[in-house]
Amino acid sequence: MELEFEIVPVEQYPVVIQTRLASASNLPDIATISQLDDTTALNLAKQGIILELNSLIEKYSNGNIRRMYTQVYPFAPKLTTAPDGKMYWFSNLHILKYQNTKDAPSILCMTIRKDWLDKLNLPVPTTAEEYFNTLKEFRIRDANGNNLEDEILVYNPGYFSQAIAQWFGLGTDITSVDVENKKVVSPWYQAGIKEYFQYLNKLVKENIIDTSLINAGGELINQKFAENKVASISTYSSQTWYEPMIPVDEALLLPLTSLKAVEGITPVIQLEPPSLVWGKYCITKGCQNLEAAIAFFDVVYSDEYSELLSWGVEGLTFEWVDGVRMLKESLSNEERAKQRNTTGSPLYGDTVFPRIQCPNLESALNNLINLGQKIKADFQIEYMDYRPCFYNFNNNFMAIPDDEQLNEKSRILNNISTYSSELATKLALGTASLDNWDTYIKELKELGLDKLIEIDQQLHDRYNSISIE
Repeated sequence: MELEFEIVPVEQYPVVIQTRLASASNLPDIATISQLDDTTALNLAKQGIILELNSLIEKYSNGNIRRMYTQVYPFAPKLTTAPDGKMYWFSNLHILKYQNTKDAPSILCMTIRKDWLDKLNLPVPTTAEEYFNTLKEFRIRDANGNNLEDEILVYNPGYFSQAIAQWFGLGTDITSVDVENKKVVSPWYQAGIKEYFQYLNKLVKENIIDTSLINAGGELINQKFAENKVASISTYSSQTWYEPMIPVDEALLLPLTSLKAVEGITPVIQLEPPSLVWGKYCITKGCQNLEAAIAFFDVVYSDEYSELLSWGVEGLTFEWVDGVRMLKESLSNEERAKQRNTTGSPLYGDTVFPRIQCPNLESALNNLINLGQKIKADFQIEYMDYRPCFYNFNNNFMAIPDDEQLNEKSRILNNISTYSSELATKLALGTASLDNWDTYIKELKELGLDKLIEIDQQLHDRYNSISIE
């Protein structure tokens, strides 16, 4: 099989692909349409410009595609089946495993400077109140040693995905899927919401939250790290990209579990699903050889390709350790280029070919240990099974909406997203009063919050009803 590519600069691609598909001329056999929303893609399917895949798979596939979508990544059909029961695009598939069989979600949480705790002989906070007092102590006792009270918390109160919200039992977005109870909820209706904003307002009044960083870009936040001012930030528990910015040899951001904040409310943990589906790759009506196109995807959805993409070649890019694959010591892109040894993902993933990923948690934990951050590896193992939880990718638990659902949902979100973010920020800053709570809820309802919950519940119900054949 010889493949011919037409590469388009990324900034031009959305316009080029939409124009080409809309005109239905000069079509490639296979196209990446990840930049198109579901409605646009499904409309192209209705027009026959992109092809329905079920019958093509049934007629031409050697079985690899179906095996990947039903056995290896059995969650995938729930997220790639259109409302009419058919499939119109292939997707990137990912699942993170531990000990070969156990799903391993990533943890998002608040982190705190462990080296500052050690320097000031302070214990690790175990409650929200202790956390507040610890951040005050950092400022009062000059944790960074520059004789200024400028040790800060980086936190954007406009988004419930910031992990203090979960201490108060709140979901991660305007609507959130409670997967365990199969129910869609909204933080605006949850029990701990007022106490959450009261707590944030207390952090703001003490100048602990740096309000100049609200909605700031990453460059400004990175500058605060470079100035050794960041005491705490919401991020992945296993992150390794912030410490190198800090001009202190022993700097380490310690992950914190969900801290008790309100009596009677169980803190939740925020997780990234171990199973992910994203991206769209279609076969167009311009395809000259449908059998060859399906053969191409049979290769992509094979164990051999998946292993080459995720792991590379044994002895060159990975090795077996106690029956588990381990990536060899990570190299810079420059070093990889010199050695000409790398896994397939940097070469193929997310551009021309779908990304079919089969990583394991052990390799990621080993990398943390090699970096001298075993405490983060231990945290991941200890808390990845913590429940209750909310996930940061709610769409990962919702079926593809039909036209009516998507149009209505888009209309509501266009209005309510900005209002919700601005209101949450004002409540945290104290420029909006909790005394007017009933007015805020009335406005949220008028903007469609209840309808949004209803639609998302329908999508979650359909997600749960899709059978895997």
